[in-house]
Amino acid sequence: MSEKYFKKYIKGIKSVSKESIKSSLHSNIGFENILITTVGREWLLDNKIKITGGILKSRVLTFINNDNLKPTKSYIRESIFNIIKIDSKMICLDLFSGSGILSAEAISRGAKSSTLIENNTKTCNQIQNQFKILGIKNYELYKLDVLKYLKLKDAVFYDLIFIDAPFKSNLLELTIEIMDDLNYFEKNIYLYFEQNKQDYNQKLVPIISKTHNVIKDLSIGDVSYTIAKKRDI
Repeated sequence: MSEKYFKKYIKGIKSVSKESIKSSLHSNIGFENILITTVGREWLLDNKIKITGGILKSRVLTFINNDNLKPTKSYIRESIFNIIKIDSKMICLDLFSGSGILSAEAISRGAKSSTLIENNTKTCNQIQNQFKILGIKNYELYKLDVLKYLKLKDAVFYDLIFIDAPFKSNLLELTIEIMDDLNYFEKNIYLYFEQNKQDYNQKLVPIISKTHNVIKDLSIGDVSYTIAKKRDI
């Protein structure tokens, strides 16, 4: 679903019940994973999201209730993978992996493997459970603090890095600064990160621009997202 279509659909929606949203989606559109903003709150229906492409397209991934867990929206995921063409050699790093949807999308589209870093025990257990249901085996999951993981590991080559740090924190800035200091971006092709639109951090694009060309740096709804590609690739 395009960003333009999504904006058009939600225009004028002010305050409706979750049940009426579900009814509308099932009867008129059929997208169960559309994110609706009502009364300043976001709902992903039934804590379920659909994979948008690849061999697992339309398969459902369920995530746990957690105020800090905000799976990347379907129309943003479509935008990511319309730009980033996945191939069978790609290795991904998924920081603050949350629901695991970004890794699931990449693997569904043919990525060789993904390494997921998440420090919440229940969230890690849910990722393992859901990936087992989906038949995803080519991944590694570490229950670790992202910043500690980055400092403990030598920077290795990752074709694609996802960074989806919790909003209302400085973790995104700290992560990008550490990755820059430790030369992770020198050993990377594509980079994706998102942040709260209201707290858009002007420092981040200049940091990644030392090594990458910014392909997209857009805002939609309450989210700003950035996609970049290494210049010498």
